[in-house]
Amino acid sequence: MFKWRCCEMRPVVWFIIVAMWQRVVAQDGMDEETETVVSSVGAVLGRSATLPCEIEPNIREDRVYMVLWYRDGHAKPIYSFDVRGRPFNKALHWSDPKMFGPRAYFVTVSKPASLTLDGVQLDDEGVYRCRVDFKTSRTRNFALNLTVIVPPHQMLLYDNSGRDVNGVVGPLEEGADLILTCEVRGGRPPPTVSWFVNDKMSEGKLEAIGNHVTVNRLEVANVRRDHLNSTFKCQASNTKLMMPAEKTVSLELLLRPLSVIITRKPHQMIADQEYTIRCRVEGSRPKATVTWTRENRVFRRGKITEEGNETTVVSAVTFAPVPEDDGTFLKCIGDNPKLISVAQEDSFKLNVVYPPQVQLNLGTTLNPDDIKEGDDVYFECNIRANPKEHKITWYHDGELVTQNMSSGIIISTHSLVLQSVTRKQSGDYSCVASNSRGEKSSVPVRLRVRFAPVCKDEEVTIIGASLDEVLKVRCQVSADPAEVNFVWQFNNSGESFDVSPARFATSSANVSELMYTPASQRDYGTLTCWGKNVIGRQQEPCVFQVVPAAKPGPPTNCTLRAPVNRTSEILDVECRPGYDGGLPQIFMLEAYDANNMKMRLNLTSLNQEFPLFRLELNDLPPWEGSPPALRLVIYGMNAKGKGEKVMLEDIMLNDAEKRTDGGTNISMLPMAALLTGSLLTLALGVFVVVVITMKRRHRHCGGSHCALQLDPKQPKPPAPGSMLEINTGDNRYVVAYTVKQNSDCPMGAQLTVCTTGSNDIRQPDILNTPRGGDAATPPSAGGPLPRPDALFTPPSERAKPNIFTNNTYQKQIEQATPPEHCATLGRSRPRPRDMSFSTFATMRRDHIIADSIPGPESCV
Repeated sequence: MFKWRCCEMRPVVWFIIVAMWQRVVAQDGMDEETETVVSSVGAVLGRSATLPCEIEPNIREDRVYMVLWYRDGHAKPIYSFDVRGRPFNKALHWSDPKMFGPRAYFVTVSKPASLTLDGVQLDDEGVYRCRVDFKTSRTRNFALNLTVIVPPHQMLLYDNSGRDVNGVVGPLEEGADLILTCEVRGGRPPPTVSWFVNDKMSEGKLEAIGNHVTVNRLEVANVRRDHLNSTFKCQASNTKLMMPAEKTVSLELLLRPLSVIITRKPHQMIADQEYTIRCRVEGSRPKATVTWTRENRVFRRGKITEEGNETTVVSAVTFAPVPEDDGTFLKCIGDNPKLISVAQEDSFKLNVVYPPQVQLNLGTTLNPDDIKEGDDVYFECNIRANPKEHKITWYHDGELVTQNMSSGIIISTHSLVLQSVTRKQSGDYSCVASNSRGEKSSVPVRLRVRFAPVCKDEEVTIIGASLDEVLKVRCQVSADPAEVNFVWQFNNSGESFDVSPARFATSSANVSELMYTPASQRDYGTLTCWGKNVIGRQQEPCVFQVVPAAKPGPPTNCTLRAPVNRTSEILDVECRPGYDGGLPQIFMLEAYDANNMKMRLNLTSLNQEFPLFRLELNDLPPWEGSPPALRLVIYGMNAKGKGEKVMLEDIMLNDAEKRTDGGTNISMLPMAALLTGSLLTLALGVFVVVVITMKRRHRHCGGSHCALQLDPKQPKPPAPGSMLEINTGDNRYVVAYTVKQNSDCPMGAQLTVCTTGSNDIRQPDILNTPRGGDAATPPSAGGPLPRPDALFTPPSERAKPNIFTNNTYQKQIEQATPPEHCATLGRSRPRPRDMSFSTFATMRRDHIIADSIPGPESCV
């Protein structure tokens, strides 16, 4: 019985089956009970084909004898399975070597049994018949149509641009169109080509390009972010005997960042304190690049770290803000490195609090190298502060500057104005600003005020000198610029002349040194020094008063006393200084043992105003024999030598045992006797001098020819050997003189200066400080004629040693005098002046005294 499956058989196959059936019917020996079954079998080229044949008998007691396989067009079997006369499991198998050979074998263990053909070829396609002979049952025939299926041999995928893709398609930008083309080559019967998106079938456009080529095109418009990593699979199949051929690709997209957020934005930041700012960037593919900027410039300060995955990045910048960051914007930019103009950003304004930053500048309209006295100057204080400064102060050389409108000092908010600036206002200026974070000062700005020369010391300098003593007079001025040209002049009461430039030299830019030697009394007077620079000429000269010098006079009013709140082992001796001889002096006290005149102690006092000696009695060496008694010798000493001594005798001291009871150590009776004797001696000396003077006066000016006619309005004539003080207007004159013998005094002279011999020598007795332009009038302008240079040190003599610096006493003064007074040999009026040369002398504060001034006398 045949089971027809017409829907599965093609006309050609049907025709073959009918022909085969007719041949079977016509065969000899076929009886009416033969059963034939026709079916279709497919096999994949190159694989195995299974041709089924049912060999199970319908009756249980029956058994198969033989199975024969025939192919259409062959009369003889191509394969046999013979069980006759032997057990079933030992049946004989035979395969026609010209047909299948070893490729075919009959399998009986499967249900149904089947002829298996390995390595199916296209030539194996055809109609096969299986004949089964049983022992008792009728013969059974099965007709099988073997179809060889050829699978597709090649599958290709192309993207939009026609490039072959494999594994990944893209990357595409978000919003672009995706076109995938699947091309299948080969296959019999022609394969079916399908698209699956994320394993879901999707409709494509099927195209047949040519023989054995099948094309299916898939289009996806405007790909979205959710299409990222989607799978697109092309599948081709023409049989169920094998898995369909397929090719899968995933979609890669370029995605812009969706968000950039600075997670924490500080409201306020403190300068120089470390902070960490984090920025989160999401949505970018590939991984976003994060950039920090400040004021649109890449921020490179601090440490930057990153963490995250392909679509999320967290960037952190750690830095310490500085004042320059205040008010600027710190920005975080997230960008896709593969895309253009898709960056996202977030920013915030930095509020950095810090102490003021101060910068001081001289006015922009001013030339700092061209400011001179009388100009107006202003400073500008530029301040940057957060919070804003609440106080601004100004300083000049470290001293606070306050507003003084009358002095031309004007302070505004950020400016300092100096009207009609003077040289004293030169120096370093700074401004200081304060806020709640602290106080800061600007870098000092130097103000240079150029000015004409002025004396370093404006006071008159008194110089004591002996005749023929070489003096180095040092004139130092202050000037800016410091390059100064000098002019020297000499003046006394009778003449004035310029000093030749060959007689002085400039040791530095603002110091001139003049070698001067007084050869006679006429050479005592006033030396003036003028300086001139590019700004102008010195208005007031430097004045040096040259006066005679002598040994110091004796100290006066020496008293002994025990100091208050001190023990009895201390004794103070205090004196008033005598005349210093025009030179700086020191005071010496020598204590001798009144019994054997051995020196017990010597002390030195450097105080020229109030010499004081303090005797520590416990420091005295042990006494020998008789009760202790001291003899004190006190005297002054200057460069000219030791002065007259004052002696305090027979100062009795208590025994050592008694000097511990707190009582006085001084015997007042000997002291009183000593003082009384000293006063009587001094009075007697004065009396003798007065008597001798009166005798000389009567001897030289006897009779009425020297009678002195005094004006009642004039001051009383001074005693011989003292001084006369005359005030006229604002000037003060001091006349020091000594009456000398002179027989040529004319009759009836009234304070007339006499002449001696044929030489008219006017003595420079009135020593007045010249000021103003008259003293400096050159000879060409009507001034005095130049004086011979005999009074100045010849060039050959300038290298000789100075008498002050070579004697032993001068060394003692240098050792005993403090450093600031070591070189001071001159004294100014009314206050001392620090001199840097060693040949000047110092006079008394209130007047000038000369031991003797030789020359014509004034007759009294």
